[in-house]
Amino acid sequence: MLLEFDGTFIFATLSFIIFMLIMNVILYRPITKIMEERQKFYDKNKNTVEESKKKAEEILIAGKEEILSAKLEATSILQNTQDKIKTEKEATLKEKRDMVKEKLSLNEAKMAEEKTKVQDELQGEIGEYVSLAVSKILDEGV
Repeated sequence: MLLEFDGTFIFATLSFIIFMLIMNVILYRPITKIMEERQKFYDKNKNTVEESKKKAEEILIAGKEEILSAKLEATSILQNTQDKIKTEKEATLKEKRDMVKEKLSLNEAKMAEEKTKVQDELQGEIGEYVSLAVSKILDEGV
């Protein structure tokens, strides 16, 4: 006697099948549904976190690029300002040098003119002094 199939075997099999159907409805389906919802929630949050990280990296990169751009612009403005100031300084110095040269040449011309006047006056006075000295010497000696 190997195995006997009687009513208890069929009853046990039917009871097991009914138990599995009831457990499926009461326990397995809700747990499976909860696990699927949890997995969806996890995936959704994971995607949100990844998108947030990507946006943060993009914002960081954009910020660095803006800072670099601002630094380059500031450097350019500073260089332009320095060049402008240097050009203005050189122009002012050239103007001052030209003015000083002009004043020097005017002063030299005035001095040369005064020198000539003084020499002319001295020549006239020397002639008078010489004739006065000669007349005194001649008057005394005679």
